Amino acid sequence: MSKVLVLVGHPNLAESKYNAALVEAVKDLDHVTVHDLYAAYPDFALDGDAERALLSEHDVVVFQHPVYWYNTTPLFRLWQDVVLTYGWAFTTDGTASQTAGKKAVVAVTVGGSEENYSPEGRNGRTVEELLNNWDNTLRLCQFDTQQPYFKLHSTVYGVPDEDLTIAGKQYRELLASFA
Repeated sequence: MSKVLVLVGHPNLAESKYNAALVEAVKDLDHVTVHDLYAAYPDFALDGDAERALLSEHDVVVFQHPVYWYNTTPLFRLWQDVVLTYGWAFTTDGTASQTAGKKAVVAVTVGGSEENYSPEGRNGRTVEELLNNWDNTLRLCQFDTQQPYFKLHSTVYGVPDEDLTIAGKQYRELLASFA
């Protein structure tokens, strides 16, 4: 059975409706560990060694966060700098990193509608195009990135409860599939 680590990078998960609903949908799965970065590091003093040890214990890593200015949240960005270090998470000599072959899932909540995040829409790009930094980072670190991203759109406008329930079930099915 694969062990799944859900790294949650929401600045206030307790006040979140959508990211919290996704966490709620998967937190009771036996093979899933949920790690709330903002709860663990409210002062942003990340412990890189502890985070790398946690990553080492898991086969699948889910990077869950709201989209902030077409990017990840500030603590998640810092997490990348502190944890995904040269020699551990990536190399330049072709040797395998400590993250090589781990499956990676990017799961995001997006304020705008799916139509807005399309080539014809308001943003002129898909979520995947705007977050291509994840693809590049995960590729450099030799993760096996799972596509497509898991996305929950229209969170600024309000996702109907029925659609949120469906998204929670889909997220649970996705993470359960790694068992």
